[in-house]
Amino acid sequence: MEFITLESILSSISISFYVTEPLYEALKAMQEHKISSVVVVDEHSKPVGIFTEHDTLRIVSENIDTDKSLGDVMTPSPFCIDQSTHLHDAYMIMEEKGYRHLVVVDKNGIFVGIITEGDFLRHIGFEELNKINVVADVMSKTPFTVSDNASVEEIVLLMKNQKSDYVVLMSGAKPVGIVSERDILHYCGHVKKPYNKSILNLANSKLETITKDLSLYEATALMTRRGVHQLIVLDENQELVGSLSRHDILRAVHGNYFDFLIGLIDNKNSVISKLEKNKKELKNEKEIINTSKLKYQKLFESIHDGILLIDTVTLKAVEFNYAAHHCLGYTAEEFANLTISDYQKNESPEEINSHIDKIKQSGSDSFETVHHAKDGRLIDTFIVVSVINISGTNYMMAIYRDISEQKAKEKELYQKDNDFNTAQALAHVGSWKFNIRTEVLEFSDETYRIFGIEIGLPVSYKILFEHIYHEDLEMVIRAWEEAMSTRYYDMEHRIIVDGEIRWVREFAKFEADKHENVTNVIGTTQEITQRKLYENRLETLANYDTLTGLVNRSYLVSHLQKSIKQADRTNKQIALLIFDLDRFKDINDSYGHNAGDELLKQVADRFSMRLRGGDIVSRLGGDEFAIILKDITNTEDAGRIAQEMIESLSAEYKLSGGISVHIGSSVGIVLFPDNAKDAFTLLQYADAALYKAKAEGRGIYCYYTDELTDLAKKRLKCEEHLRKAVVNSEFEVYYQPQVHIKSGRILGAEALIRWNHPERGMVSPAEFIPIAEDTGLINEIGEWILNETCRQGKIWLDLGYRLVLAVNLSAHQVRYTNVPLIVEKALKKSGYHADKLELELTESALMQREEETVQMLHTLRAKGIRLAIDDFGTGYSSLSYLKRFPIDVLKIDKSFIDDIPYESDDMAIVTAIIAMGKALNFQVLAEGVEYAEQLEFLKEKRCTMYQGYFKSEPIPAKEFEILLNTQKNCEIDFII
Repeated sequence: MEFITLESILSSISISFYVTEPLYEALKAMQEHKISSVVVVDEHSKPVGIFTEHDTLRIVSENIDTDKSLGDVMTPSPFCIDQSTHLHDAYMIMEEKGYRHLVVVDKNGIFVGIITEGDFLRHIGFEELNKINVVADVMSKTPFTVSDNASVEEIVLLMKNQKSDYVVLMSGAKPVGIVSERDILHYCGHVKKPYNKSILNLANSKLETITKDLSLYEATALMTRRGVHQLIVLDENQELVGSLSRHDILRAVHGNYFDFLIGLIDNKNSVISKLEKNKKELKNEKEIINTSKLKYQKLFESIHDGILLIDTVTLKAVEFNYAAHHCLGYTAEEFANLTISDYQKNESPEEINSHIDKIKQSGSDSFETVHHAKDGRLIDTFIVVSVINISGTNYMMAIYRDISEQKAKEKELYQKDNDFNTAQALAHVGSWKFNIRTEVLEFSDETYRIFGIEIGLPVSYKILFEHIYHEDLEMVIRAWEEAMSTRYYDMEHRIIVDGEIRWVREFAKFEADKHENVTNVIGTTQEITQRKLYENRLETLANYDTLTGLVNRSYLVSHLQKSIKQADRTNKQIALLIFDLDRFKDINDSYGHNAGDELLKQVADRFSMRLRGGDIVSRLGGDEFAIILKDITNTEDAGRIAQEMIESLSAEYKLSGGISVHIGSSVGIVLFPDNAKDAFTLLQYADAALYKAKAEGRGIYCYYTDELTDLAKKRLKCEEHLRKAVVNSEFEVYYQPQVHIKSGRILGAEALIRWNHPERGMVSPAEFIPIAEDTGLINEIGEWILNETCRQGKIWLDLGYRLVLAVNLSAHQVRYTNVPLIVEKALKKSGYHADKLELELTESALMQREEETVQMLHTLRAKGIRLAIDDFGTGYSSLSYLKRFPIDVLKIDKSFIDDIPYESDDMAIVTAIIAMGKALNFQVLAEGVEYAEQLEFLKEKRCTMYQGYFKSEPIPAKEFEILLNTQKNCEIDFII
């Protein structure tokens, strides 16, 4: 399809008359040259009127004398169109206004020719599309018909009143001829009034008939060959079923043209959608990575254990968290200059180097030591060290925990245990003697009492073995067999007395003859049941959660370390899953902590019912749980179990008091040995994966990946600086002019934020805006931009610049803030006029919470605030929502402008968007205009405004004001 103008299709015959020339001269010229109209011009050749074939109907109906001057019968002030107008734009204008002729002028308003429907039909093209259309698709099914015995005057009056340019003559039910405006023109030129002849005398047009299944292309060719403008459509019985005119064909062709444009837009949008989808997927992946790394960095800083990355050469920490230096009483700057020997008390520098060499060889180690704090305190510490390689350099990652309190408790428990054992030793201790040869067993009275046997009854070792608890029997027999050779027996085991389980401790001394043969065994038996119960209670308190009965974090870590060693020896894989309950806090707040505790117990039960033998489930604290899956075959197994547990935990819970609740859960998964090789690192990485799952929407599981590290640091640093930027006045608003294409004047500007970082300089919005969106800082930043823009707008308004300033609203602001209230405060504070403020929203922002957004926009519109759709064409681009939202401006996305005028598809799309925008009474603004050719194209298409580097890049307020001062007559007295 070619993009051609009217100038290139104008006929070389351009006939014009002056107002004083007689009508019959115009009629004669129209007959001779077979044209449908003449233009009446003044002495400067500028059109002042037009006389067409349709006007001849008035001559007949009103009995006008053909000697009259054209000035008396012409249609005055004809509509004129510039010869540079695009062919399709011209046709749209002609169709919209209902004209059959367009008077064409040059840039000075001088008459250069006339364009008719025939000209459009010859040049508008789309032959291929016409071949697939048939006459039935576009014909007039109710043509204007008259009887063949009507008079000329009667039929002319009917054509005039019906505004028809032709009639079909009927003899009964059969068509016998056609009378057109051109026939009446010829008649007026040859017949003198009164015009009362039979209409058959007027029907000079040859009757051409076709069938309705004929292709539109063939019908058009027939018209051209026969030199007619109308065809009669007959059915198989030769009865009239319709008519086909050039006007019908032209409308169909141009309709196909717009179908073609819509198809182009659909295809373009499909391609754009795919590109946008890929772009969004890449962006989402990047955001997921960034968010996860951000969460990991937060986790890194919030962990109470000290974490260090140590250079193996300098023995200084190159990376460390807050706990690492705070625990020892140092600032971060002080700690960065310390070597290991500066705070390691148990080992000399030589011993430390020797220890490090061993760690390098084995790859890891865990041990207890003592650290020396800045204030002189000695801190008992448990350390796990792993060797890791980063970019070809070996480092040691050390994780240490202050166990001073634990050590103090252990010491206290040890002392209590000793005291308890001493007390026990003074009571419930019996003695016995066993003769190996005679198998005679002698008991003291206390021994009888311990075993529940009547004092004085004969006993044998067989009777004694009957009292041993069955699960311990094999262990006791094996210990006795070993004791016969080692001559040493010291054993704790359980016995059954009157159906009750008791604990005893037995110690034996062996007597031998001169040949070293054992003759007697002399021993003691002490009941230690109370001590054992006490120890068990201590173990339960130390290793189990008192609420759920599940193992606690301490036990989990210990078990995980043992499992790692075992899996390492057997080349097995372990998975650690950390679960976080979603909405648990809401239940606690709504129903109280008793309900929350009851819910946690039921959650623990569901975990316990799901696990395999050998798997461990732990309550880490609060609403966090963990599972250790041993000996998994495939990494997918962990995800499968995680999904099963997510579904199990989401089922309804019945609590006391008739309360029914639902909760969800998110899961982080980490694998040994793929992700880490020690317990503490696995826990940290699982936490990082958990944060990633929660960030991605909750109710899902996520595996840990190595990419959750570096970007998190960078992103966290950016977020930290971003929080300070507003307070430190590091932001600045730049303004990019929005220019009225027809007048070339600056009517407004888009406000764009810039961040001038004190160390990095200008930071790209592409870097910090996504972070601001993710963290919610965009709400504070967006409010600042709005206030600053309104403040500056009021200054310019007072200086006489009537500018419309546009401010972008993010999807986050639309969703989470009260936009009308924020806008109202900004306008009130600044004094800026509401009708000079324009808010720009992307299509995706509009579609979030659609009903609420519609209401919000109408509220803003009612205040007089202008509304614009930004980046139009790259999102939903639906006519249905365009009609719903009270929009003032469509901003065509830069991607459609970039390749104009070299990309025909983009040119067609932009043309269609402009036409659509104008049809909906929107202003249309093109973004990203950089070249004169682009602007010329937009001007030709009657686009309202543009912005882009062709006029100016975004610039600070002072430079923008200088740009305004170079524009003369800045006061704009018309509304866009």
